[in-house]
Amino acid sequence: MSGERLAKVLAHLTGDAAHRDVAMPSEAACEASVALLGVSGAQLTLTRGTGRRAYNYATNQIGTLLENMRFVLGEGPCEHSLRSGVPVLVDDLDSWENHERWPLFTLSAGATGARAVFVFPLRSGAIHLGALVLHRTSPGPLTSEQVADAHVVTDVVMSLVLDELTRVHVEVPPPTGMPLRQAEVHQAIGMLSVQLGVSMDEALVRLRAYSFAQDKPVVEVARDVVTRHLRLSPNGRFDPR
Repeated sequence: MSGERLAKVLAHLTGDAAHRDVAMPSEAACEASVALLGVSGAQLTLTRGTGRRAYNYATNQIGTLLENMRFVLGEGPCEHSLRSGVPVLVDDLDSWENHERWPLFTLSAGATGARAVFVFPLRSGAIHLGALVLHRTSPGPLTSEQVADAHVVTDVVMSLVLDELTRVHVEVPPPTGMPLRQAEVHQAIGMLSVQLGVSMDEALVRLRAYSFAQDKPVVEVARDVVTRHLRLSPNGRFDPR
């Protein structure tokens, strides 16, 4: 990800969010991504490590219907991406190939007005948090620039989601009087940074991602890391000891 592209995407998302009355920053980012990426709508689907749906948000009714179809039918581009952990870009839902792959979903999705669906998974290592799903009411692919921007938007949305759902203040506190919980989180971040060979910021993302996927408070996960009951590997897998 280039710094220039990140700055461009962040400037758009921030400027757009300032004009919207949306409660959560991740939802505002979804709304702003529609114009940035040249699509008709966007939806955010989050799942726990068990695969059950934890949260979803859609910018329009079509997105809501597409997510409900995925959840009920258990097939479609989003379901495929959630299971595989890779992007699924479908520029024409009504193609013969896609009717063969997802017969129930494509038949139902056609009735909503969606003609193209582009799914970008929210991932941290091997942990899959969900997906950002874009749709168009006319067939056609995303351009290479739009795909690159969509990857940046996905990273931004994932960061916002983790901050919202597992919020922990990690600013460096005064040397005295540091709460034990905060100390454990700081220590766990430092240990993960060394174990995974990543920056402190990336270690925090991994900690939060595991917390969300396992439906456990961040402080509990941090304690498991500090006491060496849990060790994350560089590829994102975990080793409960």
